[in-house]
Amino acid sequence: MSVTHLTGFATACQEAMRAVLRAFISRGEERRGHLSDAKLAVDKALHDAHSGEEWYLAEHLRQGIKVMETHLRDAS
Repeated sequence: MSVTHLTGFATACQEAMRAVLRAFISRGEERRGHLSDAKLAVDKALHDAHSGEEWYLAEHLRQGIKVMETHLRDAS
């Protein structure tokens, strides 16, 4: 798989991953804020996706964020 348009899509994916990693090391409201940032970045990545591969990657990021939110909610 290759990223065809680096500026928008790749940057948005990178921002999403950074926010997810920040959420892993945070707690409470700060964690929810980072997850919210990650979801916004994934939405941007989906908007900027120019191929099926890019869309697929962004959709998997979105699913991973949802799984993380579910685990955090269940742990509370």
